[in-house]
This record gives sequence, structure tokens and C-alpha cells, in this order.
Amino acid sequence: MKIRRCHCLPASQRGRDRVVGDLHGHRGLFEQALDHLRFDPGRDRVLSVGDLIDRGPDSLDTLSLVEQPWFRAVLGNPELM
Repeated sequence: MKIRRCHCLPASQRGRDRVVGDLHGHRGLFEQALDHLRFDPGRDRVLSVGDLIDRGPDSLDTLSLVEQPWFRAVLGNPELM
């Protein structure tokens, strides 16, 4: 996986952009929130502002979100450590 220092994303032309932060390994809670928002991975995107891992029960599974085409992430302190 290539990590970029700076990347500009245009606004989504197909769906909604959602911004989330501080998941801290709580993928289950995150997925519940996406369900509540009627998130459509075929149209919508999630932009994560860091702190995907650490503290929660599912850090490794939460980190694997970066492999999804609808998910973009900024590295937080826990990811850098």
C-alpha cells in the first residue's frame, strides 16, 4: 500500500462523503453507525481523520478498512506508532 503525504479528493459525484474520527478499533460500532446512515458502499465514501486502532476490541479488523475502495484515511498517532 502506498502512503501519500498529501492527497486531494474531489467531492463525490455519485453519493455522499462521510467524515469520521477516532474509531479506536471499534469497527462494530462504526458499522452500526453506517447502517443507521444508510451508507451505500457502491456510491458513498468515508473519510477517516485518524486513530483507527488502539483501545478497542477490533483494531486489526478496523485497520483493514483501508483496503476498501470507499474508505480513505489520514494516519493518526496510534497508526504511526
